[in-house]
Amino acid sequence: MLLGLGLSFRVSVTWKSKFDVLQIGILWNKASAAFWHPAFWLPSGLQWEDLVDREDLHYPKIHDVCVYPLFLGVLLLLAKNFIIVPFLLEPLAQLAGISNKRPRPPVPCHVMEEVFRRHGHNPPKKQLMEASDASGMSTRNAERWLRRRRIVSQTTTYEKFIDCGFNLVCHTTLTVLGMVVMFSKPWTWDISVTWADYPHHHVDDDMWWYYMCALSYFWASTFLQVHSSGRSTFDKVQMMLHHLFTVLLMVFSWACNFIRSGSLVLLVHEVSDVPLLSAKMLTYAGIKGPTDAIFVVFILSWAVTRCYLYPFWIMKEVLIQTGEGFQTPAFRLQYGLVCGLLAIDLVWTFLIGRVVVRKVTAGSLQDVRSEAEDMTTDMTDSEAKGKKKAE
Repeated sequence: MLLGLGLSFRVSVTWKSKFDVLQIGILWNKASAAFWHPAFWLPSGLQWEDLVDREDLHYPKIHDVCVYPLFLGVLLLLAKNFIIVPFLLEPLAQLAGISNKRPRPPVPCHVMEEVFRRHGHNPPKKQLMEASDASGMSTRNAERWLRRRRIVSQTTTYEKFIDCGFNLVCHTTLTVLGMVVMFSKPWTWDISVTWADYPHHHVDDDMWWYYMCALSYFWASTFLQVHSSGRSTFDKVQMMLHHLFTVLLMVFSWACNFIRSGSLVLLVHEVSDVPLLSAKMLTYAGIKGPTDAIFVVFILSWAVTRCYLYPFWIMKEVLIQTGEGFQTPAFRLQYGLVCGLLAIDLVWTFLIGRVVVRKVTAGSLQDVRSEAEDMTTDMTDSEAKGKKKAE
């Protein structure tokens, strides 16, 4: 009898599990059908059946941007750690005389570590006195401990040089690749053809690789933010959100086959990063000569690409002057993402302008966009040594 009850219970559980799986499958199919409804994604009168690949026409596949960039991003991280850094960037750092030595950490102390985690190197006087009593240190030694702990937690010049060099390699590659790919595209020279015969736009192999390589870099950069040292959690989250916003913009433009406008947006946002990163690497290496000239090149390229071409050429001609047939919900959402990117550019432009004013008044080159990327002031090795002597 007990055996029969056990079998009956097992059968009922099995049927219940199958029913739950069936219900989940039904809900998933309904949600997928609602998400991919043609009225949201496609111009009026078109169905997904109208966008079937032919021998001379290949449409973008959402599967491609969901799988290949992640795989290529992992390969890029492996290439960084095993090829780019040891065979290119480390020899350059040694040639520039940049040491890989970190400051000596303070004596481990759980109480002081907790104070530093909560309040940083400058806690309220009451908490400092309580921590010094609990740890058996004098107030002066507790202050010294916190200052040394701050210096140890910050990114060294060597680490900045390596990270900047990796980004320079990637942005230079994407800029050159973008120029080579876009040179042969008719919408580069005649932007009015961007929406001609939309959505029946063929995705060439070179454009496919351009998108996949760019997405793989932004995914890799997002992963690197998790383990980046010397930055607060707020700074890491800010940069991760920026990269994820860029990924969302590219993935969405791919899904909607906005490849032509998306490739233009990508190209104009890559150019100015090359002189910026070059100037930063020279600054970290202590090379002062060409930095001012490269700084001017950066300012000019930023003004031309992000302050003029993007809002007054791409956004105006491609996104505003379009017909009624393109005003789908997907297009309006893409327009919102593009406007969000413009807002980010304007914030960075303001911060860069503030750095330019500081440069003119102080007469020295600053870490140009670090205020937008780090939102903190970089500490050089000389500053760290000065603080060490003060202790």
